Amino acid sequence: MIKNKTNLFKNIEKLGSTYSNEFLVPLDKQSLSTNWWASLKFFFDHSFARGRSDELSIQYINFTIEALEEYLSINTEDIEQCYLTLKDNAHYLDSSEIIQFKSEKKVRNCINHPEFKVLTVENPILKILTTKREIKGSKKYVYLNNDADVLMVFDVLKLISDDNKKNIYNYIISTIQNKNTQTIYDELISLRSVGDKIASFIIRDIGLMNPGIIKNDYEYAFPVDTWVAKLAIKLGCKGDYAKIKKCLIDECLRKDIEPLKFAAGMWYLGTHSFDILIEHFGEINL
Repeated sequence: MIKNKTNLFKNIEKLGSTYSNEFLVPLDKQSLSTNWWASLKFFFDHSFARGRSDELSIQYINFTIEALEEYLSINTEDIEQCYLTLKDNAHYLDSSEIIQFKSEKKVRNCINHPEFKVLTVENPILKILTTKREIKGSKKYVYLNNDADVLMVFDVLKLISDDNKKNIYNYIISTIQNKNTQTIYDELISLRSVGDKIASFIIRDIGLMNPGIIKNDYEYAFPVDTWVAKLAIKLGCKGDYAKIKKCLIDECLRKDIEPLKFAAGMWYLGTHSFDILIEHFGEINL
C-alpha cells in the first residue's frame, strides 16, 4: 500500500523535469522555430516510436532522415530551396497506389511482396524509402520494411507541403494557441500510424518546451503506453487508456501537480525504474 500518494505524485513530477532536462532542454528551440527541416526531424523523432524497441525506432528515424537528406539535397545554406524541391515532388506523396496494391494482394504489409517494386519504378520517394542503405556510422543496412511507416512518412511530408504547415513545430504551437489542443490532436491522429499515443507524445513535449500553451485539455497531451498503464494501476487508476488518462489528470489537478511533467515522469519512471532504484537504494532502511 502506498503510504504517501501526494509525495509520490510530486516525485514523479520531478522525474518529469528530469526528462525535460535530458531530452528537451538540449534541443535548439530557435532552430526548431526557424528551420522547417529541423522541425520535421523533431516530429520524426516522435512519430516512429510505435511500440517497438527504441533501437529499431532509432534506426528507422536515422534511415528516413538520411534518405530524405539525399533526395531533397538538404543543406543548411539553402534550406528554402530544399523545401521548394519537396513541394515540386509532392505529387509522389499520393498513397492511393500503395493502399490499392495492399488491398488487391490482401496482405498486411505489402512492402516485401514480390510485385511491390513495380510501384517504385515511377515514384522516386517511395523507392528511396524502401531501398536498403547503410546508416552512417552504424554499419547497419536499413530500409522501411513496413507500409505503416512509409504511409506515415508520406502523410507527414504531404502535410508540410502546405505553406501554412511548412514548419510543423510552429504549426502545432500556433494551432494550440489560436484554436485549441484538440484541433491539432485530431489533425495529427488523421495521419496514418499516428494514433493517440504518438499524437499526445508530440503535443506533450511541445507543451513542456513552451510552458503555459496547454492550459486545460490535458488529455490530448498525456500519452499512455504500457509503462504508464502498469504504473497507473499501482496509483489506483484502472480501465482503458482514456479512463487512466482522466484518473491521473484529475489526481494531478487535485494535488496541484503539473500534468505534462507528471506524464513525462511516469514514462521516465517506467523505463528507468532499475536505475532509479539502484541510485536511491542506499537511502532506504529495510
